[in-house]
Amino acid sequence: MEISFEKVTPKYQQVIFNWLAKPHMQEFWDNSQEHKDDIINFINGRKEPSNYFNGLISYWVGISDEQPFCFILTSEIKTEQQDITDLHRANLSKTGHTITLDFGIGNTHFLGKGFAAPTLKAFTEFFSTEIDSQADTFFIDPNEDNPRAQHVYEKAGFKRVGEFNADKGTFKGHISYLMVKKINRV
Repeated sequence: MEISFEKVTPKYQQVIFNWLAKPHMQEFWDNSQEHKDDIINFINGRKEPSNYFNGLISYWVGISDEQPFCFILTSEIKTEQQDITDLHRANLSKTGHTITLDFGIGNTHFLGKGFAAPTLKAFTEFFSTEIDSQADTFFIDPNEDNPRAQHVYEKAGFKRVGEFNADKGTFKGHISYLMVKKINRV
């Protein structure tokens, strides 16, 4: 299985919006208009300010056999940010950049076929070699009610370091698990 990654462009907008409308994505993903507006803003080069997570999210698609199949969100967490938990702060990279991820397989033809863990492994490698060579720490934070995602993330090399009460986003007020993957640089 060969996987490539691209930033979201206009050709993927409707595909992503269709994915976000599917029940398996709606269960754990934000399908709000504010989120969709931020995706459009990103596609258009972020020419407008965005209140959606301060407009700091980058959007990606994973492609296999010329078919987009997954949706990935990235954002760098900076050490000077005031709005992160002590748990997050304790696990930030000491030597490079920390990138937070959200991940979902949107294309139903790819569900349940073992693509998720290898895709996440490939994406963290791609991101740290092709996008940001200083990215050596990745966070992902599945909701406590999503044991399937937790298992997949562990298979992709993420380790659970603790739990926190989400204070914004779709899971505000719910327990999420912080999972961390460190990339060793030679």
